[in-house]
Amino acid sequence: MGVAEDINWLKADEDGVGKVFTIIASKGGLKLRELKELYGSEDWWPVKAYVSSLIARGLVAEMEGIYRLTEDGKKVFESFKAMEVVKAI
Repeated sequence: MGVAEDINWLKADEDGVGKVFTIIASKGGLKLRELKELYGSEDWWPVKAYVSSLIARGLVAEMEGIYRLTEDGKKVFESFKAMEVVKAI
């Protein structure tokens, strides 16, 4: 999948998978418990489902219990940030 497709996929669910992606990207890496707290959900299942979707898409990887962006995830996040800057102008 390309960067544009990944960005569109994230934007299609900004309050779900897009929000989880942005939290992970902005913090550099988080444990699931920290991610759940920052996401603001009382239930684990939505957060776990979003993380699983991000892993399946190749944007996030888990290493030693910490979720971080992959190289593809970093490209998507940089493009996403660039789009936000352009939109603000």
